Amino acid sequence: MRHGNNRDMDQCIHLLTHDTADATAELYTRVFLEDEPMTRHHGINPEEFLPCAREYLHFCADQELSFIAVDRETRQVVAFVLGSDLTTDLFSVGPGMVTLLSFFRESMEIIEELESWCPDLSNAKPGMIFHIFQIGTHCNSRRYGLVKQLIRLSLSRAADRGFVKAVAECTGSISRHTCERCGFHCAAYIRYDDFITGGKAFFSGLPGGISLMIRDI
Repeated sequence: MRHGNNRDMDQCIHLLTHDTADATAELYTRVFLEDEPMTRHHGINPEEFLPCAREYLHFCADQELSFIAVDRETRQVVAFVLGSDLTTDLFSVGPGMVTLLSFFRESMEIIEELESWCPDLSNAKPGMIFHIFQIGTHCNSRRYGLVKQLIRLSLSRAADRGFVKAVAECTGSISRHTCERCGFHCAAYIRYDDFITGGKAFFSGLPGGISLMIRDI
């Protein structure tokens, strides 16, 4: 599938598969450890993170709900949108995923608090709510609409699978604006400075906050 609005029409859009999972894990590691504000705040070692990311991306490939963009010339993965059923127990995926989630303990706690403000999410049944868990783009491929197309394809795929609603947690203004352009609205918001865990404001000093974005499919 070719992206019709991207610069020089040089990107191909694909469903994430096991053949592309490892390459996507490398981009995922780079984007999240270097660019994502909450993850960067954790100070995670990339060499420890990457093997866990590979296990996670292979899990995403099994779900057949995630999409990637590949540069037609270099064949490099340049963008991704990773999704799964909201009710999925990620701790059951495997030991690598347990380790991965342990890196994000405070991030998972703020997401859980955010979602607790929406009772419909805590009462969700399997197959009802599609969770866009992570999105990212290589620094050289931003501002060309790739993520918006990946999100829209993911939503279409989720609709075909019977999901009726989609959610995403946006950790900054750029991702929130992207989701808004894809039809999401903000259902809950927590300022980073206001989040307390273990008696401490773990994310103190980070600008802005995290938004829970929701839309019907």
